[in-house]
Amino acid sequence: MNFYSIKDKIISNSIAISFGFIIILMLGQAILSIWRFNEVKTEFERVVDVYNVRMELVQKMRVISRERAPILFTMINTEDAFDLDDLLIQFQHLGSQFLSARNSLLLTGLSETETKILEEHREYARSIVPGQRKVIDLISEGEILSARKLLVDKVSPEQIEALKKLDMLITYESKKSRQAMEKARGLFENTQRDLGLTTIIGSLISILIGIIVSIRFAYYVKTLKKNKEELEKTVTERTKELVDSNKQLEHIANYDSLTQLPNRALFIVLLEQALKQAKRSDYSVALLFIDLDGFKSINDTYGHNYGDELLRQVATSLQATVREADTVFRLGGDEFTLILSNFHALEDVEKIARKIIKILSEPFDIIDQQCQIGSSIGIAFYPEHAKNLDELIKKADTVMYDVKNSGKNNYKIYQP
Repeated sequence: MNFYSIKDKIISNSIAISFGFIIILMLGQAILSIWRFNEVKTEFERVVDVYNVRMELVQKMRVISRERAPILFTMINTEDAFDLDDLLIQFQHLGSQFLSARNSLLLTGLSETETKILEEHREYARSIVPGQRKVIDLISEGEILSARKLLVDKVSPEQIEALKKLDMLITYESKKSRQAMEKARGLFENTQRDLGLTTIIGSLISILIGIIVSIRFAYYVKTLKKNKEELEKTVTERTKELVDSNKQLEHIANYDSLTQLPNRALFIVLLEQALKQAKRSDYSVALLFIDLDGFKSINDTYGHNYGDELLRQVATSLQATVREADTVFRLGGDEFTLILSNFHALEDVEKIARKIIKILSEPFDIIDQQCQIGSSIGIAFYPEHAKNLDELIKKADTVMYDVKNSGKNNYKIYQP
């Protein structure tokens, strides 16, 4: 064996070793890429699937909670027994759906923090149930005012607090999703680093494989970025829906659903504010209690739909009659109130009372029918006739009934 034969053998062996090294490097790179891809894909699918399922269930629970609140307010304003039964069935059915969604959420494998938040919401929900049952019992017993007061003063605020716990869970899920996305991003960065090292060590074939792998990674990065943007967009939309829901609940709690006038709860708040301002500024506040004459007979004769439309038109007429700074309220049934502040003389109040009597005495066109009603108005002044809110309300209400008992369709100012 001569020198050249030995040299050729060494070169051949070296080439074989080099190709073997390249093949091993290619296989290692391929195995590493497949492992990294599967890890990233699994993490990505886990984030998307778990987050979507949990978000859907929590959102479903929040929507159900939001839908149950208006049902109680509707039941308060519903007099038909069959309608009340239907509303009660809807209310109970939504409760069953809520429990089903909650049980499904628990099966997704919640963390200790998520379970704690859900348990806190459960405790809030348990505290709400007795109040809701009491409201339903009061409605069935005909205690509408008591039911409305309990719903506005206690049940609705507790429902809002319970919704806040669901909001906390939504926020927590969003945070965990972002953390998982960051973890996936870290996996991508580590993979890119490993591929860079193998590409430097490898041959042109390894470089080519690296380019292909980089293209695939770019696709996954683009997909992750797209899904991240979609998730952030979803969170933004859900947050906006939550804000809108809270505003809607606040509107339901403070405004009459039939006439859209401020209700009794908001009446008490605004009257109290008006009295405090009057005390600080040393001026008077006039409170007008307005009761419709003849409404009950019209409502009994033509039906509730007819009566409801009449109340809506009365509310519109009252708002058009008073000054822009004054507020008209509907306390319930055919009872309305009006708070007058910053008037110059007694004649200003009497003028408004006469305008109300005149405009409510004119015929109303209701569902191709024409009807005519009247109004009895009781007026009391703060601080001339009363020193506090309850006393002012009582005296205005009393003098209003004096008007009804002495001929109706007139106004009267409280006389000590």
